[in-house]
Amino acid sequence: MGDTHFGGLAAWGKAGDGVPRVFRHLALTVAWLLLWRVSALMQYAPHASLWFPPAGLSFAALLVMGWRALPVLTVCALLVTFWVDQMYQAHTPWRDLLLSGVVFAAVHCFSYGAGATLLKRVIRRSASHSVPTIIMTFLAASCLSALGSALLGIKSLELTGMLSRASTSGLWLPWWIGDMAGAQVLTPLFVGLLSWRYPSIEPWLGGLTFQPEPQGRSTYGAKLAVSVSLVTIMVLLAAQSRYPEVAFGMFFLIIPQMWIVYTESPFRSALSLALFSTVTALLVAALGLERQALVYQFAICVIAASAYFGLAVPALIAQNKQLSELALTDGLTKAATRAYFFERAERELLDTRRYGHPLSLLVLDIDRFKQINDGYGHSVGDLALVDLTRAVRGQLRQSDLLGRFGGDEFMVLMPGIDLPHAQAAAGRLRGVLADTLVPGTQHRLSASFGVVCLQDDETIMQAFRRADEALLQAKRDGRGDDGAATA
Repeated sequence: MGDTHFGGLAAWGKAGDGVPRVFRHLALTVAWLLLWRVSALMQYAPHASLWFPPAGLSFAALLVMGWRALPVLTVCALLVTFWVDQMYQAHTPWRDLLLSGVVFAAVHCFSYGAGATLLKRVIRRSASHSVPTIIMTFLAASCLSALGSALLGIKSLELTGMLSRASTSGLWLPWWIGDMAGAQVLTPLFVGLLSWRYPSIEPWLGGLTFQPEPQGRSTYGAKLAVSVSLVTIMVLLAAQSRYPEVAFGMFFLIIPQMWIVYTESPFRSALSLALFSTVTALLVAALGLERQALVYQFAICVIAASAYFGLAVPALIAQNKQLSELALTDGLTKAATRAYFFERAERELLDTRRYGHPLSLLVLDIDRFKQINDGYGHSVGDLALVDLTRAVRGQLRQSDLLGRFGGDEFMVLMPGIDLPHAQAAAGRLRGVLADTLVPGTQHRLSASFGVVCLQDDETIMQAFRRADEALLQAKRDGRGDDGAATA
């Protein structure tokens, strides 16, 4: 289950990183056993708990540690098998217990290991590491892993004689939902805790950061208090009511959880979900609401899934913004793309003609740009283009639009500006460029201009062709001296 793309994560046991491997494995063992003991306190059917936190820790360990987690999880499975026998005073022969423990370990590790492998492969193949894709795959993998653990676990209990076929009838559903609740709610939290030590996890999480945040702790604490209070009130109402349907009110608690998701970091959101589900499970067990356990289990799973999709919303907004910028702006110079420039120009043309205002168009390119590229390299040429756009943009109004037609040729749209003022603007731009050094050289930038004011019956493309012809005429008349021409 190891993965070279998770080399930084699977290095949990490497020597020389400050903490001996044996202590890490011991800490994982103790944490797994403690979580199992907590889940046993919330057991409402044989081998079925309200939720099963060890499933989340196993899934996270297999994701982060890969095959290195198998010995620890196997030992844990064996220990809890003997522990259960002691708790219930079943006095099962040790050979039978050993066989049952080995089978349980194999089933548990196979189920969650398969889910971890699936998730890692999807992340590895996703070039953009899309958060929605990762979240969707995680939810599907945790759901299927929990289902596999339940079905195979029941079958193993039957084969080893720990349970009869009659006693396992209908057991798969509560077992499955309990494991799924633990896996879906706690896996991101445990992965987040591990990522504090291994920040290389973050690039594989689509940009989600699980680093601790020192700011805003009091505000976050208040939000947690609100969430816990609402959970407590809702469960108490269900316990006091004669109507079992009151338990479905738990689904409304998705609102405070989404409030936290949209206002806090991913780690704090995961911690909030863990606290919410823990309080819910403890209250249901303490108040004897086991008959409605499935309702609470489904509520935990639905709220967790919704919260994780909520984490994807900021990522989707950022991706859409990035795509919009790629479509609207040139990647190198950040000037408008040719397509966007002409689209915006068409809109400006309609507005200026509606109100009877002039509209001017400037076309410019760098003089002897090929010599810059050939003499100093394309990297210097790129820097010259960037400096040109920076210098030109500094002289434009907010309503003007600078676009890159291609290569070293640029366009400036100037709404409300007539031809004389446009020619004056071209002169100012030429002067500013003359004061701009080509990066890495002793040469100053120089540009030729073509300037036009749109005529009453002229289209943008017709005006552009006139300006381009004027630019060529300016180059023929003398670059950089009086390098502007009108048409």
